[in-house]
Amino acid sequence: MKTRATIGVDKVPPDALESEKLRRFHQVWMDLKGEGDLPFRAEVSPEQLGFLLGQVTIVDVLREPLNFRFKLIGTKIEEAGRHGDQGKTVDQIEPVAYRQMVAAAYREVVEGREPVCHRINYQHHQRQVTLERVILPFTLAGGDVEVLLEASDWPTGSPQDLRNLDYSDTIESASTTYRSN
Repeated sequence: MKTRATIGVDKVPPDALESEKLRRFHQVWMDLKGEGDLPFRAEVSPEQLGFLLGQVTIVDVLREPLNFRFKLIGTKIEEAGRHGDQGKTVDQIEPVAYRQMVAAAYREVVEGREPVCHRINYQHHQRQVTLERVILPFTLAGGDVEVLLEASDWPTGSPQDLRNLDYSDTIESASTTYRSN
């Protein structure tokens, strides 16, 4: 039986991430970006991200209206409960509160043309699972943000711990404000 959970979302600077893997993921983007505006998706090789195998989601940015399609979902992300979402658009995922949280984060990256890092705390009863994620914007042709690469890691808990949480209507506590350090 699932238990009700609460969720808190904090936007954090990259150097505040607990996950070394996610700091490296962000640094790959910074190195590719260099002095330019956005790096090209074609510049990212699987070898560069091998340390995150199974933890990366590739998201296509759709326009008019703005939406997002899950092109590829890593196996560890699927283990966390996102099984069956590959190929879907964000407006097709459930629960609605989760959909709204994901859409807001993706919109922020597209509109800001910069990476966004979050620490997400899931709490139920006495158990807490912390998920960190980094969402990176890329271009295909040198203009708009057309692809997002998202990576997640679990400083506390594991992807399997999230499967047993029912957070279908608990995201009202989520915010994307910078955490004060």
